[in-house]
Amino acid sequence: MKRSLRFMFAAVMAVVLLSVPAWSGEVPGPCELFAQADAEALFNEPVSPGVSRETVAPAGKSCRYSFSRDGSVYGVTVRVCTTEEIAAEGIFGSAGDVFSRQVGARTRHEEASKTFLEVGVPGAEAFWEGTALWVLKGEVLFLVTVNSPLTGSFKTMDEMNAAQEKQNLALARKAAGIIAGRLE
Repeated sequence: MKRSLRFMFAAVMAVVLLSVPAWSGEVPGPCELFAQADAEALFNEPVSPGVSRETVAPAGKSCRYSFSRDGSVYGVTVRVCTTEEIAAEGIFGSAGDVFSRQVGARTRHEEASKTFLEVGVPGAEAFWEGTALWVLKGEVLFLVTVNSPLTGSFKTMDEMNAAQEKQNLALARKAAGIIAGRLE
């Protein structure tokens, strides 16, 4: 009887452990969540190896991939912040706290509200603030900032800037979809 109880307990524990994602205790870093190959596919261009850095306010890590074209530098930066890192920093309570404060501040401020846009990212909450896509998935907040080359001619600088923002947002959403999928 004791042996069969131990066996059942071991079997149940094995099922539980195997059903939990491998990173459940620790979220992969931004260079793992969005790899060099992902950045190259995003731009259809070879990019530098990821440069990783620690970030503050909110605490976390970032990874930047870049490439040069026609004398300019372009790329993507992915910043990943977990509730654990954010809470340890002592400024905010959680990833959700940072996200909700940012939404509140950006929707209440006259100028910031002009660039605020709620954005759909499967399985997550997200908004665009004009230069970066902020995404909250569970206890992880990640930001995707894209600076992409823009081709074409435009009648005005405003038209060009609007086209650049639209293109950067579209690419940031693609990257966010990949990252959110890896946080499943």
